[in-house]
Amino acid sequence: MERADTGRVRTLVTGASGHVGGALVPALLDAGHAVVVLTRDPARLAGRPWLPDVDVVVGDAADDDVLAVACTDGDAAYWLVHALDAGPAFAAADRATARAFARAARRAGVGRLVYLGGPRPVDEPLSAHLRSREEVGALLLASGVPTAVLRAAMVVGPGSASFELLRHTARLPLLPAPAWVRTRVQPVALRDVVTALVGCAGLPAGENRAFDVAGPDVMTYAELVQRYAAVAGLGRRWFVPVPVHVPALAAAGASLVAPVSYDLARALVESLTNTVVAAEDDLAGLIGSPPRLGFEDAVRAALAG
Repeated sequence: MERADTGRVRTLVTGASGHVGGALVPALLDAGHAVVVLTRDPARLAGRPWLPDVDVVVGDAADDDVLAVACTDGDAAYWLVHALDAGPAFAAADRATARAFARAARRAGVGRLVYLGGPRPVDEPLSAHLRSREEVGALLLASGVPTAVLRAAMVVGPGSASFELLRHTARLPLLPAPAWVRTRVQPVALRDVVTALVGCAGLPAGENRAFDVAGPDVMTYAELVQRYAAVAGLGRRWFVPVPVHVPALAAAGASLVAPVSYDLARALVESLTNTVVAAEDDLAGLIGSPPRLGFEDAVRAALAG
């Protein structure tokens, strides 16, 4: 994808102040993209080394006029926005903003949308969080703009809410163990998510689908905690069986020990009962991505910052 006037792909990144967006922007710049970032609060971008190299549009991602400006002359656009912190109304907010984004991108003639969503377990009722991610992905795929939806489970990287929950709760030597500690998960390194996101900008226009993105290791959540603790030098963690899973109580405890809000913690805790293992790896063949980091190496990279 190259523009005839500059030879550079003009790419919009929403959510650039987040942990994935903040890592994606420099990767896109390194790949030769002309990057535009959309943010409500430019102060949250202060200190980013890439800030002088991007164009900044200030405004709300739910505002049609702001989105129209951000999408102008765009070749590709990344939707990395979610409203999990908004409490019970987050799903409605996510649907509304996704529709506005898709509408603006279509009107502006954007050539490719890329969305980082969540995994879709098979034959299981979805948590509210994963159901919302699936709804947003479906809206974008039906937008009329070629879209790539990436389905990733836990992203192992600094700032990732799931990883921060793991990092802080694993400091406790004794942990409650409801049934979900036996649920299987396939985490993926932040580096590999960014590689996949960058690669999606160059997909052929005919590719309008979802792709699973995962690391090479499948484990239960109990194993994940033990493997993290070993890398972090914490020693063995001990689990105390509990008879029931009470998301509200678990979220309250998690928000006390980790730097995440109660609403965000609850959305994530409710998803722990869902099996999140990749069903395919088609994207790697399309974009030629390198071998992905194993879990322990991903944790080492995350702890190194």
